[in-house]
Amino acid sequence: MIPAYLTIDDIPSKLTPSIVDFLNKKKIEPVMFCWCERVQYFRENAIYALKHGILIQNHSLTHPHFSELTLEQAIEEIEKAEEILEALYKDAGVKRPYKLFRFPFGDKGGKNEAALQEYLKEHGFTQLDHSNILPAEYEKGGVQKNQGDGYDTKWTFDYAEWQVRPNTGFTVEDSISKANVRFGSPYGDAPDCGAAPEGTKAEQLILIHDHEETEAMYKGYFETLINALLMRGIRFVKPVARK
Repeated sequence: MIPAYLTIDDIPSKLTPSIVDFLNKKKIEPVMFCWCERVQYFRENAIYALKHGILIQNHSLTHPHFSELTLEQAIEEIEKAEEILEALYKDAGVKRPYKLFRFPFGDKGGKNEAALQEYLKEHGFTQLDHSNILPAEYEKGGVQKNQGDGYDTKWTFDYAEWQVRPNTGFTVEDSISKANVRFGSPYGDAPDCGAAPEGTKAEQLILIHDHEETEAMYKGYFETLINALLMRGIRFVKPVARK
């Protein structure tokens, strides 16, 4: 068994409720990172997620490359997204347990990286508890060294299914092959549940996206990718903040 956190970027979309229902059935508790300008189109879908036990967190307002922004623009991206998130939690009647932020594209702000980390710290952002995740796992995921540091949320494995687009030559099968290389080959039927035993801590931080464009290319891609991970011994644990 490989315990892991599940994180989902770029919600909400028209797919969000079906993703939530699938994860609830599997007893998997993810963190969904919200591309907050999309809330104007899919507000009820975000509220549906919150009301069904999903933790929604900050993925910026417009999903920019933060290294292309001034420090003031970068902070505005975070703060405007926070306003939207707080309103969502209020409307859903759900208390937000802690604050997480993930940089779009993993772009930590270039020359403003240190200042942005200080901003996140000063404004109460934290990370998921990564005490069991080895630094080398972040490096395998193509993320820079020392990713256990700071106040933003990283990942150790990106399925890269966002590359499944017309004329790219990249398929959902390629995403599954990527998981095969990382976590091993299938070894039989997995239980119909993604939950790990209570008290286990994550050793992986897995990233999948909520993209209608991928669904248009491969119907049911999200369920297919989650089931492939379960077949490889991944068991998802409840997201817990770093103390």
